[in-house]
Amino acid sequence: MPGRTLVLCLSAVLAGCAVGPNYKRPDLPVPPTFRSGEPNPSKRSIGNEKWFDLFQDPVLRDLIREGLINNYDILIAAQRVVEGEGRLAATRAALFPHLDGETSASRIGIHSPTQSVGEVFAIATWELDLFGKFRRATQAARADLMALQENQETIIQALIAQLASAYFDLLEYDLELRIVGESIKTRRESVRLVAARVEGGVASMLDLDQANSLVESAQSDAVVLERAQTQTENLIAYLVGRSPGPIVRGKTLVEQSTPVEIPAGLPSDLLERRPDIRAAEQRLIAANARVGVAKAAFFPAINLTAAGGLQTNDLLGIAQRSGKAYSLLGIVDTPIFDAGLRSGNYKTAKGQREELLVSYQSTIQGAFRDVSDALIGYQKAKDLSATRQALTSTLRDQSRLAAQRYSGGVSSYLEVLDTERQRLTAEQLLVQAERDVLKSLVQLYQALGGGWH
Repeated sequence: MPGRTLVLCLSAVLAGCAVGPNYKRPDLPVPPTFRSGEPNPSKRSIGNEKWFDLFQDPVLRDLIREGLINNYDILIAAQRVVEGEGRLAATRAALFPHLDGETSASRIGIHSPTQSVGEVFAIATWELDLFGKFRRATQAARADLMALQENQETIIQALIAQLASAYFDLLEYDLELRIVGESIKTRRESVRLVAARVEGGVASMLDLDQANSLVESAQSDAVVLERAQTQTENLIAYLVGRSPGPIVRGKTLVEQSTPVEIPAGLPSDLLERRPDIRAAEQRLIAANARVGVAKAAFFPAINLTAAGGLQTNDLLGIAQRSGKAYSLLGIVDTPIFDAGLRSGNYKTAKGQREELLVSYQSTIQGAFRDVSDALIGYQKAKDLSATRQALTSTLRDQSRLAAQRYSGGVSSYLEVLDTERQRLTAEQLLVQAERDVLKSLVQLYQALGGGWH
C-alpha cells in the first residue's frame, strides 16, 4: 500500500505543470551598426581580445594579475556567489522529501498505575509541487546565482579598466615631471644669463624678475604633479590589495602600443559579451520565475507525511519488547480567504518583473551609448594628439627663436617669457593627449565587453 501511494504521488508530480509565464527574451531594437563605428561591421571585435593580449606592458600585466587575486571588491563578489550557491541549494531542497528522526520517552500516571512509553520514529514529509511553486522558486534562485556570477565578471572588467587607466595616468605624470624638470633646468640657466646681462647693464631687473617667475611657475607645476603621482600610486596599491607605497614602472608612456585596427563588431553581439547586460537579463529571468511562485500560491498545496518506527511500554527493553507502528497522512491546503495577501504578492511580483524589464532595456541602450561614446572618444583623442603634436613643434621653434632674439637684443624678455610659457603648456598638453589616447582605448575595450575573460 505505501509503495502504490508513492507511485501515485510521483505520477501526480510528473504530470503537474508549473503555472506562471515561461521566460522569453524580449524583442529589442538593435541598431545594425554603432554610431562612429565601421559602416559594414563584422563579428571581429576588440572586446573579444584577452586583456593580457591587449596590454603589452609586462608591469601592467603583473599588476592586473595581482589585482585579480587580492582586490577587495572581487573577493567580496566571490563570497556573494558562494552565498547565492547556498540559497540555490536551500531553495531546491523543497523539491524533495524530507526525512527526520524522532525519539520520545514518557512516564504517565494520574489515577492509574504509572506507565512508561517509548517511541522511535522516522518521519518523511513531502509537499507535492503540482503547480510548480518550488520549481519556479528554484529557477529564480538559479538566475539570481547567475546574476551574481555576471556581477563578479563586471567587477573584474571594471578593475582591469581602473588599473590600466591609473597606470597610464602614472606614466603621464612621470613624463610631465621629466618635462617640467628639464624646463626648470633650462629656466635656471636663463636666470643666470639674464643676471649677467643685468650686471652688464644690458638688461633690467624687470627681466630678471620675469626669468625668476618662470622658474617658480615650473616648480609649482612640479609640486602639483608630484602630489598627483603619489596619490595615483596609492590608488594602484589599493586596487591590487597592497598598503600605500611606490609602484614599479615598465614601459614609458610613449612606448605603450595600441592596436593598428580597433574593430567594434556587431551591436547584437554586445548582448552576449557584456556581463552587465547578462546580469540584467538574469535578474529579469528571476523576477519572471517569481511571478510563477506568486501565482502558484492561489492553488491547493498537498502535503504528505509518512511515519514508521517502534513503540513500547518498556523503556529499557525497547529493542526486544517493542511493536512496529506507522502512519500515513495527506493534507490538502486550499486557500479560501486571506484578505488580499496572495493577490498583493502576485501584483508585487508582476510589478518587479516589469521594473526589471525596463532596467534590462535601459542597460542595453546604455551599452550602445557607451560604445558610441567610446568610439568617438578614441577617434578624437587620436586627432587631438596629432594636432597638439604639431602645435608643440611650432611652439618649440618659437621659444628657441625668441631666446635668440633676446640674446641678440632684438626683443624684450617679455617675448621670451610668453613663448616659454606657451611651449611648456603645449608640452604638457601633448603628454596628456597621448595618455588620453591610451585611456580612451581602455574605455572602448570596456564598453565593448572586454576584460572579464
